[in-house]
Amino acid sequence: MRKYLISLLILGLGPGLLYGSGLNVLILRRAPEVHFSFWQPYTVFSEGKARASLTVQDRLTAKTVAGGVALFVSKSANEQPQKLGVFSAAIEIKPTAVRPAAEENSPLPKFVTFRQPTYGGDITYSGPLTLFAKSGVNVVESVTLDEYVTQVVNCELGGEKTLAALKAQSVLVRTFALYITQLRLLALEKGNQNWAYFQLFATPVDQAYNCRKRANDREPPNALVRQAVKETADEVLLKNNKLARVQYNTCAAQPLPKGVICQETMMKMARQGKSYQEILSFFRPDTHLAPYQKSDFYTQIFQHLLQQKLQK
Repeated sequence: MRKYLISLLILGLGPGLLYGSGLNVLILRRAPEVHFSFWQPYTVFSEGKARASLTVQDRLTAKTVAGGVALFVSKSANEQPQKLGVFSAAIEIKPTAVRPAAEENSPLPKFVTFRQPTYGGDITYSGPLTLFAKSGVNVVESVTLDEYVTQVVNCELGGEKTLAALKAQSVLVRTFALYITQLRLLALEKGNQNWAYFQLFATPVDQAYNCRKRANDREPPNALVRQAVKETADEVLLKNNKLARVQYNTCAAQPLPKGVICQETMMKMARQGKSYQEILSFFRPDTHLAPYQKSDFYTQIFQHLLQQKLQK
């Protein structure tokens, strides 16, 4: 029964959970125009209906116009684009065929590349994507939790050579992502529509997911980063059996606010032979390390919302 109610809750949140296995990350914000190139055939959806099926030769352009987002398709940069239409509802862009799973210690298959106005070079994402209009074209990627954690750890500590520091960072990134996502889904249920399409920013507003290390695939996550994420899979910090609010930063800004974890100290402890469990316990003795399954995450949201409704 509880599983059935949780499913209803997730469906009731609408586009806030576009793809049940992923996190929804805002990777581009308020762009007047975006040019996409794709590595795989793809299908464009809006309001649940397929609007176009396109090939890797097709280039997609999205522009903001009165009434929503206008989509244009061309075969090359020099060809006159053809208009697909103007969409007031969200636009979903998915691979046409089911993609093979990524091999161990390798990134997910490439799906789409486009230029970010605030980052150097082109950045490739694994998708799927959702586009919506709000003061420009906004692009959301639905990505697995493990891949999200991998990319953020790569942005934060990609050059680190100690596995313990990378493991500690992985736990912090995963805990923060789930904690913030949970808060914003709850806010959505309360009527805050800001989180209808995404729950995480891809910038240091939340955590650095769109970093320059991803530009043109110059610095993809190395094997040590992926090992750290894999060996801490599902592990988070809990406080009173709930997701802990964690914060971390470099030690450059002194003094750090109370409770903020210093990454340089974290790396120093790892180089001194401390385990990632010891590092996390040192910084957050009020928490404990535990596995946190996706079902626990949705259950906690459901129980919170149910309690609110019973109190009304």
